[in-house]
Amino acid sequence: MTKKKKTKYNKINILLVIGGIFIVTFFGYVIFRTYQSQNSLLSIMTIPLILGIIYENRRLSTDWQTIIIKVTISLILSIFAFLPGKRERNYSFENHIEMWPYFFIFFFVIASVIYHDKKIIPKLTEGITLLQSISIIYWIIDIGFLNFKNVFAYILIAIGLIFCVVSFIHAFSYIKLTRNSRLFLSIWSSIIMIIFAIDHIYRVYNFDYFIDYKMLNDGLNILQYFLLGVSLIYIFQNAFMLFTYLPDRSSFYGKSQMKEIREMNKTHIKRYSLNQIKISDSFLALIFTSGIYYWNYKYQIMPRHTLIWLIFWIFPFVIWLKEIIIEKTKTTANTV
Repeated sequence: MTKKKKTKYNKINILLVIGGIFIVTFFGYVIFRTYQSQNSLLSIMTIPLILGIIYENRRLSTDWQTIIIKVTISLILSIFAFLPGKRERNYSFENHIEMWPYFFIFFFVIASVIYHDKKIIPKLTEGITLLQSISIIYWIIDIGFLNFKNVFAYILIAIGLIFCVVSFIHAFSYIKLTRNSRLFLSIWSSIIMIIFAIDHIYRVYNFDYFIDYKMLNDGLNILQYFLLGVSLIYIFQNAFMLFTYLPDRSSFYGKSQMKEIREMNKTHIKRYSLNQIKISDSFLALIFTSGIYYWNYKYQIMPRHTLIWLIFWIFPFVIWLKEIIIEKTKTTANTV
């Protein structure tokens, strides 16, 4: 290695050390000010939220070093939270401390989306869109959308039902998945996930006691924040996949935007699997989810938004368990 290269690497190492000392000192001061403050500046619920993001990053990549790098970059960028705002007359460091975790979470999610660009566009299947369609029907009923007495609400319900019918037809038959049907179902999936995301974020940050036992409510609240953290990466990705279709201010569906839309259409079509699910699995999804949603609607066991995301999270394990049971049954039958 030449002297010039050694000098270059030494300078980089010195800059990294100086940067590291600055970050540790700065956030040490933030922690000190938080501890000294008479107000509760940092919400403890940001912990399960961040843990949810870390959990999903760990699932997407087993490399802890990469996660640490993303956390470090996010910490550095989150310093922007402490810059004074344009309309801020009296600078309050404590107010900026309150905002800081959300800046960190935002940059952490963005870093995760950029790094896992390919992995976070998972293959959609007929089973996933069926699960989403069942969930949106439950959501419409539970939220009381059917009681709204206006034409706009009925138009939205009618459009949603058309999408649901298409997903049901494909899930309970072996009709060939064309490019148009895959595009249709993929966009429908993104719309559903954005609707659930908006509802989930709103309900989580406006959570009130759901049941009479404080410990169970606290546990439920922790679960809500954790599930929100797990899903944030996919919420951002689905939003990006929909925003492309919105009209551009500079060129209202001009050539450049139409080109972007065509490219996004290809992404939607590509992510929807041509492999068709078993009709028996579709019936299992219908019975399992409808049964749980019915009991929750009747007895209000937990908030609907939490249950919906929980169903998305646990149902793949139900299918996995079913396959194991079938495999063991076949093995036992063959040995007898």
